[in-house]
Amino acid sequence: MQPSKKKTISVKDKLNGNEIDLSLLELTDVPVKELASVTRGTILDLSNNKLITLSISFPTLTHLMKIDLSKNKLKELPLNFGDLRNLRHLDLYSNELQRLPVSFHQLKELRWLDLKNNPLVSTLAEAAGDCLDQKGCQEAAKKVVKLMTVVHAELEKKRLKEVEETKTHQMAQKQEEDRAKERARQEKKAEKDKRKAEAAKQQAAIHQAANNKPTVNHVKTEGAKNEKKGDRQQKKMKPKVAGPSFFAKFFMLLLRLIILAGVTMAVVYALNWEGPLTLDNAGKVAHRSLDKAKGYGLEVYDWASPHLQTIKGQWKHLSRFVAENGRDVVNVAWDRTVHYAKIAHQQFWETWPIVHQRIFEVLNLTGDTAIRYWRIVCRDVPIYYGELLDKVSHLFHGTQSQAGNRS
Repeated sequence: MQPSKKKTISVKDKLNGNEIDLSLLELTDVPVKELASVTRGTILDLSNNKLITLSISFPTLTHLMKIDLSKNKLKELPLNFGDLRNLRHLDLYSNELQRLPVSFHQLKELRWLDLKNNPLVSTLAEAAGDCLDQKGCQEAAKKVVKLMTVVHAELEKKRLKEVEETKTHQMAQKQEEDRAKERARQEKKAEKDKRKAEAAKQQAAIHQAANNKPTVNHVKTEGAKNEKKGDRQQKKMKPKVAGPSFFAKFFMLLLRLIILAGVTMAVVYALNWEGPLTLDNAGKVAHRSLDKAKGYGLEVYDWASPHLQTIKGQWKHLSRFVAENGRDVVNVAWDRTVHYAKIAHQQFWETWPIVHQRIFEVLNLTGDTAIRYWRIVCRDVPIYYGELLDKVSHLFHGTQSQAGNRS
């Protein structure tokens, strides 16, 4: 079964004066584009068709003043139907409408309306009335527009109330977030002040303990100071030996390269030399060496080409991956770095007071031990010195008496 083709209608052929008659054509869609091009037609008859809905572009036909949509199957009108502000006469008899769009309140010029034989809701049916004569249809237009104006006002009031409630809720939520942030800031500040107070207290305890301990001052002698001063002056007075210039270094490098090239050529000639030592034979050796070098070069190129292609493909893949995911990788790396930095910072400030206290205890213990042994040395060395002096004197006098007896 072949699908039915859409009928093509020439709107201009249906124009008679200012009236366009498109009734009894079994239309399922309104040719809005063609109607928009015929602005002279202000009266449109679409009755006795098969229209179920009207397109959202239909209300753009603002030049229409009278529309007949009776005896169709319309279930609803477009939400922007109220844009037909010049509409004065509207016939919606015998359709399937239950409600009208809220924009219907914009039809201030509407003077005639027929909504009979539609399953309207009770409120709308009461406002539309029976429309049995001209006066009834005029009253229907007036009451329906008034009803839709009231509905629009109520909906607008409800919308504004919802907007106000939303703003109030957002403001309350923002205030709560601000209070939470302020509490967190105050707690953070209190914790920081507490750490500062503890650090100051520990520093004061360290200074107090240091002031209570005897200190040993190592004073440099004036001679040592003068000697170091003289050494510094002698170092300053020594003349600086200027190194080779840039051109000299470049010339030496060039000379070395030339010597290296000459030695290489000599080795190549020696390995490939055949026959007598003549200039022609030297040329032949040079050509033969060059051919061998080209052969070696081609072999190296053939061997390296697959590897180079593989490396090139891997490099393209890596470049594409970096181009596509580089920012994400950097962001993840940065986030992890910041995370671990925060953890390290927090652990440092938690462990630093303990480490600081242990170092202070070790230094105090070392200082006390050194001072104690220094006092023992200062106390016992004179005793050992006197005993040693007595023994040396006794030994010296005994030696002298033995020498006198021998003489």
